[in-house]
Amino acid sequence: MTAKTAKPHDVTAEQVREFLRGHPDFIKKNPDIVADLAPPEQDLGNGIIDFQHYLVKNLQKDSKALKSRYDVLVDFCRDNMSVQAQVHQAALRLIRTLSLEQLLEALTQDLAGLFDVDVVRLGVESDTQIDTSYGEQNYSGIVFVVPGLIDAALGGKKKNVLLVEDAHAAPPEGFEDIFGQLFVDCEGLVASCALLRLELEMVERNVILAFGVRHKDRFHPGQGIELLHFLAQIIAYQLDRYLQELMI
Repeated sequence: MTAKTAKPHDVTAEQVREFLRGHPDFIKKNPDIVADLAPPEQDLGNGIIDFQHYLVKNLQKDSKALKSRYDVLVDFCRDNMSVQAQVHQAALRLIRTLSLEQLLEALTQDLAGLFDVDVVRLGVESDTQIDTSYGEQNYSGIVFVVPGLIDAALGGKKKNVLLVEDAHAAPPEGFEDIFGQLFVDCEGLVASCALLRLELEMVERNVILAFGVRHKDRFHPGQGIELLHFLAQIIAYQLDRYLQELMI
């Protein structure tokens, strides 16, 4: 036989009064509750308006707006710290590679897991069109694109990073060539992407690193690009160094 649970009942005004009398420091210990209380309005008579009443109401409104902005700022800082940790981990993984093969494997396989993206493509400008990847079931890999495509995709020679929030509605130039090759065509899969220019000074080769995800708005123009640019510089240095060693 189960015990009957007591039915909840409304708290009366008198019970609230008694509680506050027994706990005079309650509001002092819980100052946030003041923002939800209706301020008293004095009857000053003779048509005189109680401006203090409206002042308190405005302060309450401002307090709620400030808290909302604070919560957004906290979420932003947490996301930024998470991205920083991902970039640092990726940088360490790339720096520790000992050969071109290890670097390419880290780029096309490890980065997808580190950044939680669906596709990582390394596009190399070349007159010879050769497709290669790490396994037929892998979306990621290396593609060779026509010379001049990288400048066109990024929107000019001076731009190093492009973030696209909706690649289906407004795909960048060369989108099909970057994401539509290899054994597994993922052009239709990618809904948002980030394109990074890799400047290889020693071998003088134009290369682009592309991240693709299946959800819109993962990347968007309002995002900061400093960390992505930092990552691109590390990748470019390692790739340039290994390619230069092969040419010696």
